[in-house]
Order: sequence, then structure tokens, then C-alpha cells
Amino acid sequence: MQDIKINNSETLEPVSVIINVYNEAGTIESEIREIYKTIVARLPGSELIVAEDGSRDGTKQIIHRLITELGIIHSTSEERKGYTKALRDAFQLAKNPYVFFSDTGNKHEPNDFWKLYPYRQPDGIIVGVKTNRTDQLYRRLLTWGYNKLLSVYFKVKVKDSDCGFRIYGREVVGKIFNENWINKELIASEIVLRSIYSGFYFKEVPITYRQRQSQSRGLPLKKIPKVIISVVKNLSKLKATLVASNYRAKL
Repeated sequence: MQDIKINNSETLEPVSVIINVYNEAGTIESEIREIYKTIVARLPGSELIVAEDGSRDGTKQIIHRLITELGIIHSTSEERKGYTKALRDAFQLAKNPYVFFSDTGNKHEPNDFWKLYPYRQPDGIIVGVKTNRTDQLYRRLLTWGYNKLLSVYFKVKVKDSDCGFRIYGREVVGKIFNENWINKELIASEIVLRSIYSGFYFKEVPITYRQRQSQSRGLPLKKIPKVIISVVKNLSKLKATLVASNYRAKL
């Protein structure tokens, strides 16, 4: 793992690290330990919140075992809440000025957090752009096409708006995470659009992407047509919300 050095003159501010987890027994312990060592242990006052969403494969038991050892905050449910509800509940627990969110499944390199960290701002959202991708060609084409559509339709510049590797400033969390979201199938990109239209600072930073060894749990192949239909149907509704004269005024 490359060790990215921090400027000694920079004030190190704590972060609340949030990871969403569902049936990740095969990788979750190594991911938690790596994230803790790479980020939480290096930023005094930081916390690790594991949003575990009703797993049935032993994931919950692994996390419980690590709570005492690493001081994890475990946001969990006996029944599955769904990605969006689990995400909102976890963000309500975050206490620090910045919130770093990462997808699980060994898709991201935790050390890439330090590529995003220098750009953080209280009123900003810093999002990773997946590079060196070796996942299926159709997924790469879908990512390109989807972001091209958003860029044209919403008149913004986005390369990887749905990337699950990002840092939020507290002002962004306070506004965006208290709004009624529309495109819950691809909520990460809606959060980006809402942030941009709210006037928040937005920056994308290249990061490494590892191909997942198993099928995507968030967006499996059989679910893609349904998601595309849902997203397209909701685009006009989302745009109407964002361009309303009073939207940005809600800051």
C-alpha cells in the first residue's frame, strides 16, 4: 500500500467514516481493519460507523466481535432497511466536521482517502472518479453514458457521479441529507446534483478501482433495466425540483 504523506503544516481534522454493509462476511473484517488503520487511527477524534443492513451471512457477528477492539459504532437492523434508509440512519450518527463514505466489497483502496482529504471544505463534496477499471465493459459503458446524460440534461460537469467513495462537509450533510430524495435507485448521483445546484463546492478526484470478485449486490445485472427505467422516469421531476427558484435558498 502506498503511503501518501500529509503536509505537516495542515491542520488534521477528524472525520466520521461510514461504510454501508450487506452480506460481506468474506471481506468485511479485513476492510474494517484496513480502513481503521489507514484513516481512523491517523486522524485523532475520528470514528468508524458501520451501517450494517440486516445481513444473514455472518457479517453482523464479525462486526460485533470488532466493536470493543476498535471502538466501532454499529448502526444495524434485524430486518433489511434498504440502502437509502440505512445510509440516512448512519449519517445521523456522524458527529465530526467531515463525513467520509465508502462502498464495501473490496472495490476501493482506503489509502485513496488521502487523495480526497486535502480538498475537503465545510460546504463541499469531494467524489472519487474510478480509474483503471477492469470490470465488465457494459458497466463501464453504462457509467460513461449515464454521466454524459446527467451532464447534458442538468448542464453540469460530472464524470463519475455515482461513485461510492466521497467526503462530505458538514454543511452538505445538513442540507442534502434532510431533503426528500427522488431517484433512490442511484441516490449517490442525486446527492451530487443536489449539492451542485445548492451551490456547494464540488470536485472529482481520480482513485483506484478494484474489480469486485463476486456479483454486485447494489446493482446486479438483472436489476439494471428496471433501474434505468426508474431513473429516466424521474429525471424531469428531479430537474424541476433543482431549478425551482427557492431550492438554493434553502441553504
